[in-house]
Amino acid sequence: MSLFPLEQTPLYLLLLAAALLPALEAWRRASVRAKRHLSRIADLEARIENLRDEKWELAERGERYRDLVRAQGDLILRKDLQGRLTYVNDVFCDTFGCLRTEVIGRPFVPDLPEGARPRMLASFAGLATPPYRMRYDERCVTARGPRWIAWEEFAVRDEDGKLIEIQAVGRDVTDRKEAEERLAEALQLAKDANRAKSLFLATMSHEIRTPMNGVIGMAKLLLDTKLEPAQRSYAEAVRASGEALLNIINDILDYSKIEAGKVVLEEALFDPRAVLEGVAELLAPRAFDKHLEIVTEISPSVPRRIVGDEMRIRQILLNLAGNAIKFTGEGGVALRLYRDMANGHGARGEIVIEVEDTGIGMDEHAREHIFDEFAQADQSHARRYEGTGLGLAITKRLVTAMGGRIEVESEEGEGSLFRVRLPLRRAPGESDAPAPATLAGLTALILSEHPLVGRALAAAAEAAGAGTHLVASRDGLADALRATSPDIFICPLGEGAAGLAAEARAIMPNIGTLLLLRPQDRGRLAELAGGPGAPFDGYLVRPVRAASLVARMTALRVRSWMPHAPAPETRDYDDTVDAEAPPLPPLAPAALSQLTVLVAEDNEINALLTRTLLEHSGHEVRLARNGAEAVAALEADANGEIDLVLMDLHMPGMDGFEATARIRALGRPHASIPVIALTANAMADDRQACLDAAMDDYLSKPVAAEDLARTLSLWACRRSSHGLPAGEKTGTA
Repeated sequence: MSLFPLEQTPLYLLLLAAALLPALEAWRRASVRAKRHLSRIADLEARIENLRDEKWELAERGERYRDLVRAQGDLILRKDLQGRLTYVNDVFCDTFGCLRTEVIGRPFVPDLPEGARPRMLASFAGLATPPYRMRYDERCVTARGPRWIAWEEFAVRDEDGKLIEIQAVGRDVTDRKEAEERLAEALQLAKDANRAKSLFLATMSHEIRTPMNGVIGMAKLLLDTKLEPAQRSYAEAVRASGEALLNIINDILDYSKIEAGKVVLEEALFDPRAVLEGVAELLAPRAFDKHLEIVTEISPSVPRRIVGDEMRIRQILLNLAGNAIKFTGEGGVALRLYRDMANGHGARGEIVIEVEDTGIGMDEHAREHIFDEFAQADQSHARRYEGTGLGLAITKRLVTAMGGRIEVESEEGEGSLFRVRLPLRRAPGESDAPAPATLAGLTALILSEHPLVGRALAAAAEAAGAGTHLVASRDGLADALRATSPDIFICPLGEGAAGLAAEARAIMPNIGTLLLLRPQDRGRLAELAGGPGAPFDGYLVRPVRAASLVARMTALRVRSWMPHAPAPETRDYDDTVDAEAPPLPPLAPAALSQLTVLVAEDNEINALLTRTLLEHSGHEVRLARNGAEAVAALEADANGEIDLVLMDLHMPGMDGFEATARIRALGRPHASIPVIALTANAMADDRQACLDAAMDDYLSKPVAAEDLARTLSLWACRRSSHGLPAGEKTGTA
C-alpha cells in the first residue's frame, strides 16, 4: 500500500515524477553505454599490450638475427634485378673496407688479383634452372689483402614464385686453399720421390744383378768342371749365396711394383690343378733336402679351367709353400685346393688354397703382424731363418688386388695353416658334373709312415672311385693284406721295400705293386720297377700328381690278369707337364746345327759367361760391347752369316732398345733377324717391354745353359716378323 494513494498524491509530485522519468531513462542508457565503452577500452588495452609484446619479440628476433648474421662470419649481400646492392652485412663491410651507406643502391664487383679471371658476382646466369644455386671459389682483393672466398648464390622469390632478388653468401676459405696447395705440393713431392725411388730401385737392382749374374753363371760353369770335393762344396756355396741374394732383390722389386700400383692382373684360362701340382714339384727338391714331405690334395669340385691371373696365383703359392718349407724342421707341407660354393653361386664361387705345415707356428702377436712389411714369425736377434720378410706382405697385396682375402691359423709349436680365398669364376662351358669314377671297383692298400702322404694318396684315389686302406707301419702289412684283399699295393722306397712287395705278392699273387720314390731316386728304377722279375710293377714320383696315380692304377687294372707283367704304358706321368697335355713337338734338325750368334753385352764377365755357354754348345760367337757395335756388325755382315742376336738392354752409348729399332730399320735380310733380349730385370712388365720394343724373346740373367739351348732351338732358322713386309709374315714368329 503506497504512502500516498494516487488520488491523494499531490499534483506537484506527479509533475516532478513525470519530469524525472526521461532523465532517469537517459541516465540508465548512459550507464549502459559507459559500461560498453569501458569493455571496449579494456579490449583495446589488451590488444595494445599484445602488440607491445609482439613488437618486443620482433625486436628481439631482429636483434638475434643480426647477432646471428654478425657472429656467422660469412659475407652476405643481396642484389635487386638491376644488380644494385639492397643489403650487405657487417662482415661484408669489414672484409672489403667500405661503409654500408656507400654501397647500398650501387652495383658491386670485387677487385681481383692481376691475372685472375673475373666472375659476375650475384648475377642471374645459372640461377633460372634447378637447383637455382651456384657455388664457386674466387680470389678477391680485400682490406686484408688477396683472400679466397667461397661464394654460394641462390635466387630469392616472392609468394608467386617471381624472382625479386639474388642473395650471395661468401666464406673466407683462404686457410683451406693454402692447406690444399700445400697438400698438392706434398703429393707432387711424394710422386716425384716415388718415381725417384722406383728409378733408384730399378737402377740399383740392375747394377747389383749384373755382377751377381756373373758370379752365379761362373759358379755354374765352374761346377761343370772337374773339381775336388772341397772345391765343389765352395763353388756350390757361392752359387747358393748368389741365388739367395737374387731372390731378395726380386722380392724388393716385386714389393716396390705392387706398392706403386703398377701390377696389372691378367684374365686368362688356366688349370688350377696343374698350377698347384707344378708348384709342389718345383719345391719338392728343397723339401726333400730337409727330409720333409710335400703333398697336394685337390677336391673333385675344382673346375679344370678357371679365369684368372695364373702367374700371380703361382707366385702366391710359391711364397706360401716356400715359407712353409723354410719354417718347418720336421714333418711336411700340404698344399690343398678346393671350391667353396657357400660364398658364391652359379659360375662363381671361391677357389680356396690352403698351405699347411708342421713347423714352428706363431703366437698371437706374430699372427697379428705376420702380413706386415719386413715381418717374420721369428723376430729375435738370434733368428734362424733368413729372408726379407716381404713375401707374405706381397702375397696379401696380390690376394687383395684379386678381390680375395687371406687368413692364418697357427699356434706356437703346432704349425701354421694359411688359407687364401679367391673369387675366381669357372671357364665358360665348364661343367659341374663330377669326374667319372675311372677306378671304381679297385681297392688300394697304401703303406705310409707319414700321415700327410697317406692321406693325400688316399684322397686322390678315392676321388677317382677307388677304395683305399692306410697302413701306418710295416708290422701290420700282412694282416691288412689278408683283411682287405687289395688289388694294388703302394709302398714307399726304403730299406726292405723289395721284401715288402714280395710279401704282398706271396699273400695276393695277382696284386699290382707301385713304388713311391723321390726324383733323385730315379737311378734305381731299372733295379726296382719295369723289368722282368722286378719287385714293383711301376713307380710314382713324389709329390704324386693325381693324374699320374690314376694312370698308373688304370694300367695295373688292365694287366691285373697277367701276374708280374710290366705295365703297358711307359710314359712318365710325373713330369712337370700335365698328363693330359699334348706332347711337345720334336726339335727340328736345324736347331742342333751350328749357329753364328752376335752377343751385344758391355759387361765383360757376362759376355764371357754367355760366350762360354754358346761355344760349349758348338756355336760361333761374335761380340759387341754396345748397341752401336751390334748394328755396325750386322751392317758389315754382307753374306748374312749372323743367325741370331742376343741383346743386352742397358749398354753405354746406344742401349738395346735403340739398337733393336736400328736393326729393324736395316734392309733385308738383317731387319728380320731374331733379337733375344738379355735382361737382368725379373718383373713381367719389364720383360713385356722387350717384346713391345720389337724384340722376339727374352732370357733372364743369369743365363742358364738349358734356357739358352731351348731358346736357340726355338729360333734357329726362323725369321722375326718385326722386320718382314706384311705379306711375308705368315708362318713366322
